[in-house]
Amino acid sequence: MENKKNTPSQNDYQYCGLISGINRYKKINLGPDNINNRSIIEITGEAGTGKSKLCYYFALNTIMPEKYNGLEKCCLFVTTYTRLTNEKLEDFIIAPAMNKGLTEEEIKLMFPKLIYKHLCFEEFEHFFNEDFEKFLVENRIQTIIIDNINTLCEEKFQEEKTFNYQARHKFLFDFFLQLNGIILKYDLFCFCVNEVRASLDQGVPFNYNSLRPAMGKTWENNLGTRLFLRKNKNKRWIEVSFSNYLLRQYIEFQINQKGIEFES
Repeated sequence: MENKKNTPSQNDYQYCGLISGINRYKKINLGPDNINNRSIIEITGEAGTGKSKLCYYFALNTIMPEKYNGLEKCCLFVTTYTRLTNEKLEDFIIAPAMNKGLTEEEIKLMFPKLIYKHLCFEEFEHFFNEDFEKFLVENRIQTIIIDNINTLCEEKFQEEKTFNYQARHKFLFDFFLQLNGIILKYDLFCFCVNEVRASLDQGVPFNYNSLRPAMGKTWENNLGTRLFLRKNKNKRWIEVSFSNYLLRQYIEFQINQKGIEFES
């Protein structure tokens, strides 16, 4: 029997994709409509819900030629978790691009626009504090993706069973102060993956109390938008948990050989 109380309805959601409503900025497609830049967008959810896959979807939409509805711009993809293997490159970038109609030559030409870096905390901190803005300008970056931000913090600030919250707070505060300034200055997209701590009750797929993102208030208070990914059996949702400019809404999607496909 369906749980009416926790099932989304038209009164709770705008089932029309994720609409920015801000037309003066460049946009990147998310489903049938658009999401805007100039703010940090968090992608969160349980393991296996498709967070990294969604990151590569945004990366591909950034570097694809304009005639395929891409931005034909450069994307900086920073990963702190696992390296981009040849298998992932094939599954996340090459196969979806071919399914969109790109030729092998077009794919080869767009690859230099995807700038990939695998960094530990010390490497990331040095890169971010010393060379970051110069790197973005010289490489004409349009989209920044960090997968994932809490791995950086745990790697640096958690030793044995003691967590240095004060040091993490300072890092995040300084990080947001600098990154927000750069995003506004250059009109950039920025997506950061964050994990969750609790398990989702699979019988109640829209129970917001069952999941908690990992980064705390310092992180949360500086976000522009939180996209919450959920999975229940064979169904997947992207929900706008909160946003400065998006209504509370959701869209269903599938992950297959074509990459990410949104329900119409």
